[in-house]
Amino acid sequence: MSPEFDALAADLRSASGGRPVVWLPNPGNWGAALTRAATREFLVAHDIAFREVGRIGRADLLRALLARDVLVHGGGGAWSDRFPGAWLAVRRAAPWFRRTIVLPSAYGRPVRLDRCSLWARDRGASLAFAPAARFCHDLGFFPGRTDAPGGEGTGWFLRDDVLSRASGPGGPRAPDLSSRGDQLSPLEPFLAEIARFAEIHTDRVHVAIAACRIGRRVHVHAVDGPMLSDLFEASIAPFFPGAVLHR
Repeated sequence: MSPEFDALAADLRSASGGRPVVWLPNPGNWGAALTRAATREFLVAHDIAFREVGRIGRADLLRALLARDVLVHGGGGAWSDRFPGAWLAVRRAAPWFRRTIVLPSAYGRPVRLDRCSLWARDRGASLAFAPAARFCHDLGFFPGRTDAPGGEGTGWFLRDDVLSRASGPGGPRAPDLSSRGDQLSPLEPFLAEIARFAEIHTDRVHVAIAACRIGRRVHVHAVDGPMLSDLFEASIAPFFPGAVLHR
């Protein structure tokens, strides 16, 4: 995964010119806390100075315009009509910034933004909607495997939202772990719950990523649309042998 992460870091360094960027993490469920923590680690590891903000108000926009700041948004989110929050936030803020970089995300709607670098976390449907985007793995995969000891039995972690679908063959309805927190929640309990099991079934992107990183056998159940299956083909199948995709 290193070449793609290196290319993303080079884009960020080129855009920032050595100045701190304004980083707006993607809001979301507990899985977004994984991406937020990994993105912070990524920026620090690549010596990219940043100022994290939870929201961008009018005063922030005026400051960005005067200072010619660079906006870094995300990543790990899904840009679609069903989940329009990230798209609307960036569309509103981008004109006030000298340049915008959207960290690896999934695109389910056409995206056209001026002075903007788009990064896609898959090589499938996202590039059809945003052909100018470049591919990089979801930052939740950074810095790579961090195997956790132990784990017994099988854990099911399934969605309970508008993308919910019936569980895989023989699988129970299971609590939606991701819905128990948000991007600001402590990450350790999220990882600890997944690490309790030796085998994981999930239709949640960041549960799957976390399970891969800590060395669990992962069954990914694709939900409505190609979001999970495209990510599986790009970032899970080539690097985590034994992972299984259920369509």
